[in-house]
Amino acid sequence: MPDELGSVVFRGRTAELQLLAEALQRSTAGGAGAVLLGGDAGVGRTRLVTEFTRTAAARGAAVLVGRVLELTGAPPFWPVLSALRAHVRDGDGAVVQEIADGLSRLDDARHMLGELCDLVGRVARYGPVVLVVDDLHWADRSTRDLFGHLLAGLAAAPVLLVGTYRDDPAGGVPPVLAPLFRELYRHRTVAFRRVEPMTRTELAALVAAWVPDRPELEPLVWRHSEGNVLLAEETVRAVLDGDPRGVPTTLRDLIRAAAGGLSAPARDVVRTIAAGVGDVPHPLLATVLDRPGGELAGAVREAVEAGFVVVAGGETYRLRHGLMTEVVAADLVPAERVEMHTRYARALAAGPDVDRPGTAARLAHHWYRAGYPAEALVATLAAAEEAERLRGYAEAHRHWLRAAALPVPDERSRGHYLERAAAAADLAGDHDAAIALLAERLAGPAAPAGVEGAVLRARLGTYLLASGQAAEAVEAFRRADAALPQPPGPPSAEADPAVALAEVAAPGLPDPGPADGPADGPGSAPGAGPGTPPPGDLDPTDAARAEVLAGYASALLARADFSAAREVAQRALEPARRVGEPRALASVLGVLGFGAAYTADAAGGLAALSEAVTLAEGTGDPVPLGQALLRRAELLSGPLNAIDDGVAEARAGAERMAELGLARTAAVSLRASAANGLFRKGDWDAAETEVARAWAAAPAGVEAIEVRLARARLRMGRGDLDGSEEDLAAVELVAGAAGTPGLRLPLLILRAGLEMWRGRPEVAWTHVGTGLDVVESGVDDVWAVAPLLWHGARAHAEAVLAGRTRVAGEVRRLRRHRRALMGRADHSAPALRAVLATYEAMCTAEDGRITPGAEPGTWAEVADLLERLGQPYPTAYARLRSAEAQLGRRRTGAGTAELLRAAEGAGALRAEPLLAEIGVLARRARVSLPHEVPVPAAGTRAPQVDGPLTALTIRELEVLEVLARGATNRQIAETLFIAPKTVGAHLARVFAKLGVTNRTGAAAILHRHRPGPADPRP
Repeated sequence: MPDELGSVVFRGRTAELQLLAEALQRSTAGGAGAVLLGGDAGVGRTRLVTEFTRTAAARGAAVLVGRVLELTGAPPFWPVLSALRAHVRDGDGAVVQEIADGLSRLDDARHMLGELCDLVGRVARYGPVVLVVDDLHWADRSTRDLFGHLLAGLAAAPVLLVGTYRDDPAGGVPPVLAPLFRELYRHRTVAFRRVEPMTRTELAALVAAWVPDRPELEPLVWRHSEGNVLLAEETVRAVLDGDPRGVPTTLRDLIRAAAGGLSAPARDVVRTIAAGVGDVPHPLLATVLDRPGGELAGAVREAVEAGFVVVAGGETYRLRHGLMTEVVAADLVPAERVEMHTRYARALAAGPDVDRPGTAARLAHHWYRAGYPAEALVATLAAAEEAERLRGYAEAHRHWLRAAALPVPDERSRGHYLERAAAAADLAGDHDAAIALLAERLAGPAAPAGVEGAVLRARLGTYLLASGQAAEAVEAFRRADAALPQPPGPPSAEADPAVALAEVAAPGLPDPGPADGPADGPGSAPGAGPGTPPPGDLDPTDAARAEVLAGYASALLARADFSAAREVAQRALEPARRVGEPRALASVLGVLGFGAAYTADAAGGLAALSEAVTLAEGTGDPVPLGQALLRRAELLSGPLNAIDDGVAEARAGAERMAELGLARTAAVSLRASAANGLFRKGDWDAAETEVARAWAAAPAGVEAIEVRLARARLRMGRGDLDGSEEDLAAVELVAGAAGTPGLRLPLLILRAGLEMWRGRPEVAWTHVGTGLDVVESGVDDVWAVAPLLWHGARAHAEAVLAGRTRVAGEVRRLRRHRRALMGRADHSAPALRAVLATYEAMCTAEDGRITPGAEPGTWAEVADLLERLGQPYPTAYARLRSAEAQLGRRRTGAGTAELLRAAEGAGALRAEPLLAEIGVLARRARVSLPHEVPVPAAGTRAPQVDGPLTALTIRELEVLEVLARGATNRQIAETLFIAPKTVGAHLARVFAKLGVTNRTGAAAILHRHRPGPADPRP
């Protein structure tokens, strides 16, 4: 742990820093000004000013910082005197000597106010001055007077005065500063700003910088500090020192001592508010305390003025911060605690606000802490239902768990509460908790069997899938399906998407109901899950079968096993239509529509997905809605290449899901989808914004994997290879072996791409081979397979060019998959067919790199195809390869033009690894790139050598590197775009300088004296 956590990093305070910077700019141009910064103790005023003075000094300002002595009878003008003396001690030059002489005469001066003003003015003759007086509320009277005098006396000088002060306990200006402030208010050049506590997002970033390996501390730090930087730092320090509660001993003792100084009535006020939940309204406090009005008012006033109680909005009270609340509440003895919670519970139950949102949760808390389990259970159930209605799923999860822990009428009721807790946990994004709770339910003494057990096992499959445990999820669904009674007779239609869609679209479907959800009542809340019984006399077995099979089909679709997903979805269709179950119908439509869009019926598939969205909206259940929105967005921005539409759908869907309480789950997946679409269309800055917003939601399970994959792709493109490796390693822990193919294939593709940029094509090839294993396990998602095959073709070409040949059987396997892909493409929608054809063209062009006599214009045609698809990143790559091929055939004009287009495209994206390759080719071909193209230094790097190799020119070393891979003179000439005769001349000079007579001896010296493996692309 650092000695000072706060010194590690500065975060936030952008608006305040901007205010100070603008004030300095104004004072530099127009004369003296001031900024007064107030705020609560520990809010971070000093850190803010320190950061500002650091940047001001870096820009040439003289910074004078004075600290106030917290002593009675401190020397007058001490902060300013000490600041000037420090300036003399740490500086040099004529101005320092001038100030030193002036300070030496101050002891005899009778008018120090004017003398000090003159000294500060002398410093300002040499440039802008920032004079800081920290903790102005503790400053002596002389210093306060000087602060105002400087503004008048240096009106034309470039001086900025910065004063910080602590608010008085009631939150206003300290009385001691009131006269000074009345004077300063008259100056137009003075700005006042209260430094507020950090927002939760800002504080989370700060805590992550302090302790990046402890993300679980953020809720505790926020609860204790509510944005106060000092309390946040002390909480983290206390945890790291071994206190899991994070209560700093020094602060706890200070709070206790301060509370001990209050009168008995004021202490009762503070303790009663500490025992409340959140802000305590005045009428409730009065009822609980039951004190005469005058006495209560006086006690509250005392507690406010002592800095314990804060008057919040709506005539409510709270303690100043969460740490204070925890310390005061912890000091209550059990008898006091029970009595206080009992009073709160009775007051709330009999009060006029008993039906207001939030009251049920308060009642549950107080009845529970007071020791009334029956009353606590009733209130807890009401609080859980209310939380679900308000989309507060994390809160609902906690309430259902408490209900299950209380004495219940029977074991079946407890099991029901566990089911509801699991459903709420899953909606809140805590998939592992949902799995554990449902597993406990299925293993309990009252575990349901038959149809009900099948439904619960299917729900377990859903939670497993969401957590990334694909194999376990499919097994759970298989067992759930097997537990259902077998339906009479075969399905009514073949597992053909067109037939299935026609079945779903048949008349007679129930009205999905109002878009704002079902009526309130038991089982109708979104968290009720698939166990909700069907209406009327409908067969519950049909309802269960529809739910189980619809979920099973979704799981198979996630595994990219489209044919099996369609088959199961078709089985779900008939029972779903019979019972009119809109959730299952929406899910079935999503599966069949997604599959149909891969075939020639893209329009029908999109229409089905739109109908799925409409049905899901009508259910009031956000889960099928999020699923349908995600499938439609991914289809548009992916296989159908309608990227703008797909990104717009994903963004709008993410906002909708956040409104419905799924900010950590469905909204995250949609933002990751938007980021992937933005990556493809070349708007990488916007993609990074979407990833950051998704990651800020603290996702878990599959959602976290999706965000990490999207971020890894962006990091790799921008050149942060270590950051990309970090994300991919984290994904590999979850999805490496047991994840869905829909997650494993992107992981392996990105792994291969990362190794390519690291110059290790043989390692990239192994990842491609593992990806082919995944494909052969039953994946028929051609959109996911196509980029894997291109990475394989690229890795093979790079390996051959580097002298590392591939096993013929492995190459034949790759080409067999390419033929199969194009066979599938013939039956795909036109837009998808065009995308797949482009990937095959890229593969063919990669083959041409290692095929003698290949047509050099192939890559230019590929680049034109990609450009028409609106994908600038692979377009820039194809232009690079086109330039390489043209220059290799001595077509200098065409090659240079393609290289410049490649540099322009990659530069616009800031795609550093690609820019580095472009720079390497430009150096080899002696092509000058425009200055505005930001080619990284790696693209023009000088080879790192030692010993006799230092005698070689860069070009001679390049020739030697290619020779060392076993290349002939002609191959060297083709690689370096020079004539074979020129190669011979270079080699003659190389042999002479190295003192060798043959190629083998020259290559041996290269391997001995160049650190690490030679770059296969000089």
